[in-house]
Amino acid sequence: MQAGLSKRNMAWLNFPAVELGFSLIFLWIIYRFLTASKRNKGKLGLPPGPRPWPLVGNLHLLGTFPPKSVTQLGKKYGPIMFLRLGSVPTVVASSPAMAKEFLKTHDLIFASRPATSGAKYLGYERRDVALAPYGEYWRQMRKLCTMELLTTKRTESFRWVREEEATAMVRSVWEGSEKGMRSVELRNLISTLSLNTICRMFAGRRYSELSGGDSFLEIMTEIMHLLGVIIVGDYIPSLSFLDLQGYRRRMKAVHKAYDAFAEKLIDERVELRRRRSKRSDNPDLLDVMLDMGESESSEIQVSRLSIKAIILDMLLAGVDTSLITIEWAMTELLRNPKVMARAQQEIELQVGRDRIVRESDLVNLDYLRCVMKETFRLHPVGAFMVPHESTEGCNVGGYYVPPKTRLLVNVWAMGRDDCIWKDPLEFKPERFIGSSIDLKGQHFELLPFGAGRRGCPGMSMGSSVVHLAVAQLIHCFDWSVEGEVNREEEFGLSLPKKFPLSALPSWRLATEGPP
Repeated sequence: MQAGLSKRNMAWLNFPAVELGFSLIFLWIIYRFLTASKRNKGKLGLPPGPRPWPLVGNLHLLGTFPPKSVTQLGKKYGPIMFLRLGSVPTVVASSPAMAKEFLKTHDLIFASRPATSGAKYLGYERRDVALAPYGEYWRQMRKLCTMELLTTKRTESFRWVREEEATAMVRSVWEGSEKGMRSVELRNLISTLSLNTICRMFAGRRYSELSGGDSFLEIMTEIMHLLGVIIVGDYIPSLSFLDLQGYRRRMKAVHKAYDAFAEKLIDERVELRRRRSKRSDNPDLLDVMLDMGESESSEIQVSRLSIKAIILDMLLAGVDTSLITIEWAMTELLRNPKVMARAQQEIELQVGRDRIVRESDLVNLDYLRCVMKETFRLHPVGAFMVPHESTEGCNVGGYYVPPKTRLLVNVWAMGRDDCIWKDPLEFKPERFIGSSIDLKGQHFELLPFGAGRRGCPGMSMGSSVVHLAVAQLIHCFDWSVEGEVNREEEFGLSLPKKFPLSALPSWRLATEGPP
């Protein structure tokens, strides 16, 4: 009897009207969520943007190539746009005026960095310079970079290293062509140039001469890849326990490999310093940091962990950015023979054909600088600047931006905006002739090294490497390719060419070969 009553009492759950009721309640909850977002935007004065979905927000709108997707959204919603990436409030700036508002007018508010898995597992719990949050520690490390490691004087002291490695690259190409090599994959050459240059500046040796150098390039490649992946838990904290793609596991593994390399490097240098009778007259960057760490009078506190984190920053920034920029410059020069010929003619007038280019020649190569500016415009190293994060709420462009909002500056979109540049998809260095636009972060339509407090402290060093390398390659060789040169991009933390550039070199100087 009781069982029968129980069944009769439960039977109502199968009634179609009840099922319909639950469905309506669910749809009402979804509707309230979506309209609440719209109401909140009107109430708070948030920038315009697409309506977010439950849980994922606007993540589904990023597509397979986010720069293009976000740029299309910006055309619809304007140069300041609000997105919700999972649960992360995000504002996108895609015009010079908006970039200036965020990076100059409100620079201090947006001087911090968001906490991400990459910063945690690869950046020594955010103890490096690039990914550290704004605060006293970051100010100390920034001061170390700008006043000790990357000063104008220090940069000049390593000129001979940059010239030697650029010459070594030229010699490698020449030797290959002498042996009958039909074409050269420039990515491998440029990668070796970048790695050797930065390793000699911070450790006094080429990367192949360092302990563990054989696996060194693999470690750097893996770290760069993992810094560019999207980890769901970073945007949807409720799913942070998941690691379905194994990215966090890979981050921990590659960090362990890098840390072992850095520890051995520092141990070897400490032992060498112990056996030295006197300090070097021209110390490398590792010696400078160890000197400061040992000095009781130093105003900047430099720990062993900080040294390892800063070395990692230098490797990532110095190697990847130079590689990408040089390869894109050579790609565009090969696609535009008239531009190549004009750049070569300028170098011949200033240098002649009896010697290779020296760094002191670069100041006289105005057209080459235009070529490099055009490369930075059309092919920024990253589609978005490294994300900033607001420390407090503020009004920008007539809208309210809440605290803890992530800022993405869409430099990819600005470089292709026909409201800023005429024929933006064409490679035309001539557009910079007579222009006052430089690379120092004061002209917000061109920001290859960022701007404000978070601008790249290694701008002078990086600019010298890429200008000298391109000058050497086009002055010493004529280059040819079979068929059309592909310029498809690959999205990640950076924007390299999807397919490496291969070209056939022909020696063009009056000498029998490189010095």
